[in-house]
Amino acid sequence: MKLNRVFKAVAVASVLGLALTGCGGGGDSAASSGSDSFDKNAKTEITFAGWSLSSTPEFQTLADAFMAKYPNVKVNVKEYSADDYDKQLTADISSGSQPDVFPIKNLQKYYTYSQSGGLADLGDIANTYKSDKNIDISNYELDGKYYAMPYRQDSWVLFYNKDMMEKAGVATPDGTWTWDDYTKAAEELKTKLPAAGYDANSVYPIYQHNWQSVVQAFALAQTGYKPDTNFFKAKFDYMKPFYQRALKWQDEKLTIDWNTSNTTSVQYQAQFGTQKAAMMPMGTWYAATLVKQQKSGDADQFTWGIAPIPQNPDSKTKSDKPVTFGDPTGLAVSSKATGQQLAAAKEFVKFCAGEGGAEALAKIATTPAYFSDNVAKTYFSVDGMATDDLTKQAWQEHDTKPENPVGEGSDTIISLLKDAHSSIMTETSSVNDALAKATQNIKDQGLVTE
Repeated sequence: MKLNRVFKAVAVASVLGLALTGCGGGGDSAASSGSDSFDKNAKTEITFAGWSLSSTPEFQTLADAFMAKYPNVKVNVKEYSADDYDKQLTADISSGSQPDVFPIKNLQKYYTYSQSGGLADLGDIANTYKSDKNIDISNYELDGKYYAMPYRQDSWVLFYNKDMMEKAGVATPDGTWTWDDYTKAAEELKTKLPAAGYDANSVYPIYQHNWQSVVQAFALAQTGYKPDTNFFKAKFDYMKPFYQRALKWQDEKLTIDWNTSNTTSVQYQAQFGTQKAAMMPMGTWYAATLVKQQKSGDADQFTWGIAPIPQNPDSKTKSDKPVTFGDPTGLAVSSKATGQQLAAAKEFVKFCAGEGGAEALAKIATTPAYFSDNVAKTYFSVDGMATDDLTKQAWQEHDTKPENPVGEGSDTIISLLKDAHSSIMTETSSVNDALAKATQNIKDQGLVTE
């Protein structure tokens, strides 16, 4: 996807508190030229940002794998707050003290970061992967340039408890379900789970988490993904059928209601992991958590699997693969790095985006951006991972659309749609009224021109 919507320069500068350098991340500095070649024999140290290092092993895992291959390069992982990562990183970029390599959590902030003057141009790395069918780097293309490379690519799938469904006598997903099929199975579970011995007051057929993306991102992805003609035009009719289904699930008590989930901070991991729900749409990242929690005893022991996410029953466009959503997580390089430090930082990003980094992540059940047969074999060899054919298919085969459309005013639009989401799901406003209010508020912000 080419990011062809443009922020006003003053807006970007005000967000980061920086003067823009040229047209892109690195400006005209030597740091972004990529002219320095990597010398694997030179003693070099680079810094690498991460968050929640004790519970998020991917950062040290990537650093260790790279250092094993290049023992003369030391990668020092610098810890940031998971909750305030973007705020802290923005401050570091503003002061010119950003790490040599740092993650871009999702696409929501990518354009803003790319225009900050703090990111080196990674076009040389992009050229390495443009023709590689095992990785999709297109989400980071910005007017022909690249300021980040993906190293993770989670996609939303359907987790299901095989034991619960089989005990209740309800057919498990077969890979062809629409949301109507999903609803029918949930309604059947609602009747049959109590008869199978499950507590009707605490066990639900499904768990629908409270994030707005669980409705809105599916709606955008599965109705043709046309953000320039609907999302950025504040035309949200495409969301209505998805909200009507979500409200039906809630009203029929097929899931915990949104208000309870939100106000009591229900943890989706516990909801599925302790068998309080038989099915749950969630990102592929949850597989690693479930494997870990079943080993530690924080989750019950049961047989589970992953199926492709149910598809839009009203879709007029057919895809060869199940359509779902999920932003990549990328790595950027500081425009302040020069010489061997810059070369080592770029080599590290190149490694993380490729099969070497993917293999390292797969060993800890983390879904990488680079998919190959070897990587899949490594991922599914993790002790405790589901290994049935449908799980393997769902993990590897999908048409994943970005969760966050990138363009002028995206952050504001997402924020206003979050307000609409809570109004709809608490049923304090109708779907029509809440989306109409969001549209008007967006127009009042001057983000839509007729």
